[in-house]
Amino acid sequence: MKFFTLSPAAQVAAVIRRIYERGLTTASGGNISVMDGNGDIWITPKSVDKGGLTEKDIVCVHPNGTYDGLHEPSSEIAFHRATYRARPDFSALVHAHPVFCIAFSLTRTMPRVDLLPDTLLRCRNMRLSKYAMMGSVALGDHLYAEFSKGADVVFLENHGVCVGAGNLLDAYQRFETIEYAAKLDLLARKLGVPRALTAGQLSLYENRPQDLQEPLIGHVPDAAERALREELVGMLRRGCEHGLLSGATGVCSARVDERAFLIAPEGMDNALLEEDDLVLVRAGCAETGKRPSLETALHERIYRQHANVAAVCSAAPANVMAFAASGRSFETSTVPESYFMLRAVPKRPFEEPIASPKAAAALFSERTPVVLFENNRVVTTGPSLFAAFDRLEVAEATAASILIAKEAGDIVYLSEKEIQDLIDTFHLD
Repeated sequence: MKFFTLSPAAQVAAVIRRIYERGLTTASGGNISVMDGNGDIWITPKSVDKGGLTEKDIVCVHPNGTYDGLHEPSSEIAFHRATYRARPDFSALVHAHPVFCIAFSLTRTMPRVDLLPDTLLRCRNMRLSKYAMMGSVALGDHLYAEFSKGADVVFLENHGVCVGAGNLLDAYQRFETIEYAAKLDLLARKLGVPRALTAGQLSLYENRPQDLQEPLIGHVPDAAERALREELVGMLRRGCEHGLLSGATGVCSARVDERAFLIAPEGMDNALLEEDDLVLVRAGCAETGKRPSLETALHERIYRQHANVAAVCSAAPANVMAFAASGRSFETSTVPESYFMLRAVPKRPFEEPIASPKAAAALFSERTPVVLFENNRVVTTGPSLFAAFDRLEVAEATAASILIAKEAGDIVYLSEKEIQDLIDTFHLD
């Protein structure tokens, strides 16, 4: 992953384009910045199309207020400077107006972030800032007040959200996560009162063991493995583009042979991974110098117990996770294709894939290719990487259709006879 080899201006340009491409800002909305070791602030320009910014368009604002660049700096430079004064530990800020965060901004409330461990760990330090005119000194004063109280995420009344972090990639992931948390909160409410994580569950998640032995030394991929690495990286990027994964959340893996599989690394951004970043795990050993995902234990157990499984995806797409964070079961008998692809999806306790990966892996079979773990993950399996990914996509589309249909009227699910006809016709037993 080459992100941190880029210049501050190149980082800013890359992240603002990514925000725009993900539909998290408009062509003229939002602004992001990086403060370098000299105290210079590299910031997006004023009134320039966010979808086409390049490194040359980014403006460098010096500590004395002068600036260098082709354009004027963002009109919000004042609040960026105020926030960096409030939080010397920040080196990057992201401010934009994504629709679900705006929903809370308009109601002058904040979303729940305690429905998943990922959202709670990344966004639990939240504050709400009083309204002030955009670009005003007062807006900077209000943000200074809230960030100086230890906030990492500040909702601006009627003005979106601002997040900060020690580097721009962490700030982006926090921004992406708070918009996801806002969406998940509102979706889960459609199914009743959302169920929060317990302190014990959060502690279990934070202290997940890395159950690997000695490093795997001297591994050289052959042509087949190199092709599989390319395919897996492509699927991870596609998952981010389609909202099935995020930069920081979700893992895919693929079997190499009877004893080995490739998996995404821990602590890197799924959308920025390159083939060499993936980690080969063989018989409990990982490639030297690489750290596989902390979800590796479950994936390894699934491969060990199910010779027919060639790929595993564990992710948290928002519509499916609305069911994971509620008391409602995830019913897949909506359209024939959904049941055909997913079968009946059991919902299991949060703790199971972490505390008992062997027992969790035993849940899967050809009849049960998908399992939903409460407030945690949906895990899909398949005889190919495409099949496992397709099941993840179908699961999210199925969940979304149920949540949308609730606004149209009473949902009619396929009958037991219709399900049995599917089973008989396509030999699903």
